[in-house]
Amino acid sequence: MHVLKNADRSLGLSMSVPGGASVRQPSPLRVTFWDGHPDREPVSCERGYDTLRNTDVAGEWLGTGRVEAPEGAVVELTDRWIVAEDTLRLRREVRVHGDAPGGFTSVAALRLVDARPWPQMEWFAPGMIYGNFDHMRDNSFGAGNYYEPGDYTVWIREDRMPAPLLAARLPEGATLAVLGSAPDGRTTAAEGQSFSREPMVGDEFRFGSIVAEERSEGTTLGYAMPGSEGTLSYGPKGGGEHGASAEQQWRHRFNPLTNGFTQRYEVTFRFDRATDTNELITRSWRWAWEVLDPRPNPQDIETMRTTMVEVLAENFIENDDRAGVRFVTQARPLGRPEHPDSKVVLGFTGYALGCAEMMLVEAARDPGSERSQRLVRNAEKAIAAFLRRPVDPPLDEGFMLGSGEPVASTWPTGRVLTSEQPIYLRSFTDDMKSLLRAYEREQRAGRERAEWLDWVRAFGDWLLTQEQPGGGFPRSWHALTGELFSASTTGTYNAVPFYAQLYRVTGHEPYRSAAVRAGEFAWASDDHAHGHGRFIGGTIDNPDVVDKEAATIALEAYLALHALTGEAVWLDRARIAGDVAETWMYIWDVPMPEDADGDELDWKRGVPTVGIQLIATGHSLNDAYMAWDVESYARLARETGDEHYLDVARILLHNTKAMVGTPGDHRGTRGPGWQQEHYCFTLPRGLGRHREWLPWVTVAHLRGINDLIDLDPALYAELARR
Repeated sequence: MHVLKNADRSLGLSMSVPGGASVRQPSPLRVTFWDGHPDREPVSCERGYDTLRNTDVAGEWLGTGRVEAPEGAVVELTDRWIVAEDTLRLRREVRVHGDAPGGFTSVAALRLVDARPWPQMEWFAPGMIYGNFDHMRDNSFGAGNYYEPGDYTVWIREDRMPAPLLAARLPEGATLAVLGSAPDGRTTAAEGQSFSREPMVGDEFRFGSIVAEERSEGTTLGYAMPGSEGTLSYGPKGGGEHGASAEQQWRHRFNPLTNGFTQRYEVTFRFDRATDTNELITRSWRWAWEVLDPRPNPQDIETMRTTMVEVLAENFIENDDRAGVRFVTQARPLGRPEHPDSKVVLGFTGYALGCAEMMLVEAARDPGSERSQRLVRNAEKAIAAFLRRPVDPPLDEGFMLGSGEPVASTWPTGRVLTSEQPIYLRSFTDDMKSLLRAYEREQRAGRERAEWLDWVRAFGDWLLTQEQPGGGFPRSWHALTGELFSASTTGTYNAVPFYAQLYRVTGHEPYRSAAVRAGEFAWASDDHAHGHGRFIGGTIDNPDVVDKEAATIALEAYLALHALTGEAVWLDRARIAGDVAETWMYIWDVPMPEDADGDELDWKRGVPTVGIQLIATGHSLNDAYMAWDVESYARLARETGDEHYLDVARILLHNTKAMVGTPGDHRGTRGPGWQQEHYCFTLPRGLGRHREWLPWVTVAHLRGINDLIDLDPALYAELARR
């Protein structure tokens, strides 16, 4: 680190790493003041240190200085910079002397030397930004629709982020990352459970923001305390493709200008190199993992397994020749009547055949018992109800249990399905795989289920006719007609594990060829290539944007191709998909507000948030979807020899179940085995949009358990051990 001498005799700093990025900051003391008047904008003050010197500790520099508030208080900053081989860590203390109205925010930021305009660099913020503007939803953090050259600001509250991390890659490969390396995250119910964009001042605000700013004089990366966000800020999530109700408006948060008030926080900058976006993501995330050190939150997995199967059985409904697990119900004690009818749908959120598969797996553990017979009977009836649905072409994704009317997964219950509604590739491939797994287990048990395989093959043969040049597959078709709805090929990866599995069962070469072509297409297609870190279009109730489920299904797909072909290239691609997928997972604990009503909190106070994941770019809801990826990460660990993936598997096995009801603690739910669909760890902290259970929640947990048992029973016993 080097000292910069400014014209006013104050001191700045600079640092460069051989072969890596260089940074400089002539004005490291930056404080934003707000005088408390609602109609006045905050004022930013920047200056250099009064003193900056080496200490007696190797690699440590001590910088001090004072910044005067417009209303008379003085903010004193003491910075301890610790220089290591590839990191620069700041431990900052900010103390207020005197009193003044309003409040302040302090910022620690470094200017990236040789930075290019934002669109010419690659960016990574977990759960937020993966590469650049392409496939970013308008009005999401880091999107291009509000970019202005030389005037672009991205401040993101750290509680929105799986890790408070932002990394940038210059075109020649040098990278700079910033990490809130000791996040606290505390806030109040009034602040944390409100979407207010009015400025707020609080001494309890201990959450920060990750900062990136492009100005005419350069681009800076840094960290702010407390965590304002802008120039974009999110409101409540809307429905469907609307994402969060974002506005081009700041949400300012300040600490008070009260005599003796003190901020303390830590931020670390890392200098590195990366060959491309995927390496930027992997190397930055692994570093954040090592620093934040996420830990498992042990659960009684075996008890949860049995109680979650009972949740499926409890929600099984039979009506004439129609049967299945209801699509939605309250996860909390019932406060309103059930819907008089329920739809049953394939895949995604409904997992009608996944429910049947999980019941069959559980029944096989205790064959002959009354419980086992009941589960088998329910599963067989649910499967039989779908075998009567057309799939060549498919015309719907399910049916109403009461009326028998056709339905689609994203179409609200009770509305008449029309040909204007899409039905999705993912819905079918999700549950065709469920039925194929059930078929294989039945075959191993000596039970012939030819009609199951015939139905799956009918869909698979029809889907081959929909393949587009180069190996891509469409996203969706019109309900009731089967005609093409969306030709977007971003979801092509969905077809890969389906065809790989179908080939394994049948040995039919066209299925194998389709799987390989689709895998190559997903990796190398120009506009949405996984090879460039763009995993897009997994959640069908969101538009074609970067999301978590795209990466998780791609991980499954590339592992399937590795098993199918034995080629190492597919394992390399699986590793990259796995690396990207895990960046959606929280690796730090976001505390719930101490003054919030504990009974009303959906995510209970004191429960670690590590292991729960964001869902998609453009909003900040979380769920436990990756519970089903336990086996994929265990397989990655075994086949790559990288024990990190086993750590991920262990956390996904246990921590995703932190809010599943147990016999001794229902955790706010209806009882053992229940869990609501999603939560929010930012605004509104500890709450969800609704308190409902959907079948996918339970199927994801049970698939993670059962797939790991199928892979390696001894490893399952080891990972499940408390």
